[in-house]
Amino acid sequence: MTKLQQRQSRSPRIRNVIGFSLLIIGMFCVIVVYQGTQAYKQAIIKANQNASKLTTILADHVELTFLGVDLSLRRAIERQYFNTLFGNNIPEYTEQNFKVWLNETPQIAALAMINEDGVVDVAAHKRGYEHWLDYNKSLVGQKLFERMRAADDADVFIGKHYTEDNQSLIIMSRRFNKLDGNFGGIVVAAINPKYFVDFYDSIGTGSEKYMALMLRDGTVLASGSSVSVSDERAAREWLVEQEIFGSDVRSTMNETNDEGQVIVALKALGHIPVAVSIVTHNKDFLSDWRQSRLRDIGFLALFIIFGSTLSFFAIATARQIMRVEESESAAILASQAKSEFLANMSHELRTPLNAIIGFSEMINSGYFGPLNPKQKERIHDINLCGTHLLQLITDILEFSKGDAGKLELIEEKVDMAEMVNESVRIMNGKIRTKGIHLVVAIDPDTHNLNGDKRKIRQVLINLLSNAVKFTPEGGTITVSVRPDQQGNINMIVSDTGIGIAESDIPKALSVFGQVHRSKSHEGTGLGLPLCKMYADLHDGKLLLTSRLGEGTTVRVIFPHSRVMGR
Repeated sequence: MTKLQQRQSRSPRIRNVIGFSLLIIGMFCVIVVYQGTQAYKQAIIKANQNASKLTTILADHVELTFLGVDLSLRRAIERQYFNTLFGNNIPEYTEQNFKVWLNETPQIAALAMINEDGVVDVAAHKRGYEHWLDYNKSLVGQKLFERMRAADDADVFIGKHYTEDNQSLIIMSRRFNKLDGNFGGIVVAAINPKYFVDFYDSIGTGSEKYMALMLRDGTVLASGSSVSVSDERAAREWLVEQEIFGSDVRSTMNETNDEGQVIVALKALGHIPVAVSIVTHNKDFLSDWRQSRLRDIGFLALFIIFGSTLSFFAIATARQIMRVEESESAAILASQAKSEFLANMSHELRTPLNAIIGFSEMINSGYFGPLNPKQKERIHDINLCGTHLLQLITDILEFSKGDAGKLELIEEKVDMAEMVNESVRIMNGKIRTKGIHLVVAIDPDTHNLNGDKRKIRQVLINLLSNAVKFTPEGGTITVSVRPDQQGNINMIVSDTGIGIAESDIPKALSVFGQVHRSKSHEGTGLGLPLCKMYADLHDGKLLLTSRLGEGTTVRVIFPHSRVMGR
């Protein structure tokens, strides 16, 4: 073949390589654009959901705070009524009560009782609030006093107040009547707005966040923490626009001239004429999206250069390039599928679990009425199980962190006996359902352990779950904790289940490895690898021995360096 013929035979192949490369590049661009669009929509949806959730949490806290303050006001009015009725109306007694209530109610900064002439009869305040009110000045003519004098004794006044040193406070007041039913004066409580701002800082995320407590007319009672004029304007304008002052959370996307996109969420309190609003900036809720897009654009640029250069090489090199591109595409799709799975699992499971945990905590705290000891124990179990299940959802994410070397221990004093009992109680329902005999043996010489209690408990629960899963009805599971001759603590879970062949043990300890997959046993294949990772984090080790048809024994050894005194 002549050089001309060789050149002619290569030209169509090179053109094919170039055309195919351009096609791949174009498809990749479309995928990147499509992914960016979908990710943007998901980021907005997630931001709205997070804003609504934060607003609900903040609104509940604010409402409980105001109800607690109102309770103190009612107590003061009730005490004033009985003191007057029985002739024990001594200011020193009332002042002493005020001081006790101030200590009991952290959100209240000061209390004052003002008579019908607008003069302060009794007052008390915490340190730093000495100038919150001029005790020698009559309040007659001021909005706070005049409104409550004309109002019904069932009404409550909430407003903004500035101290003599220009410090902003939230005022809550109720009126009280004399024995003849005429106006007798008012009781006033002062709340530092920073109390609400600090709470929001503790639950909010991001560097650009804003919250506000507002009256129905748009008056801002408290605001923070990254306060800007556009934030406050967006929150106030949207509140005033709402014709129905309902108790549901509302959220919307707003455009501001200086800050771009912001999400404004609003919720009105059910029993108090106050609305809670938060503003989330696009700098926060779109930051991850923007970083991802920058990475995609950078990768796309490199990919175009790389593909364009290689398209001019020989056919053999072009084929190799195509195989590399296919591998890269497969890796990208696998990473995308993993990310979507983790995001969907986290969103779909955490929302109901958070509700279960929250409601169980409210019931256990007596929010809906007192419980007997048996009910409190069951509610505690519900909360414990819900919390544990929520923690399970994060295991896959933690495994990824562990692979990246970013997993950390939250070390504390771990009572091994208590931890075993908690874990057994969580698994007791499944154990009883299958009719499995459970034996718990804790050596009395076992000392406490310095480690991460949640991770150690997770190890035991994972091992118990595997044992229950692969042990037939009527079988036996044994959980034992005991020290060995070297001073290490051994936590052992053994069963009389179907067992594992010795050759399959490495597969069982591998990521997503499931030996008995063909027998329809559910699981993710992360249980044992996660247990091994947690054991390694504690400087320990996990040993698995098993024989097919006879059972399995898993031994987790914690080193003596982590053993503590009782």
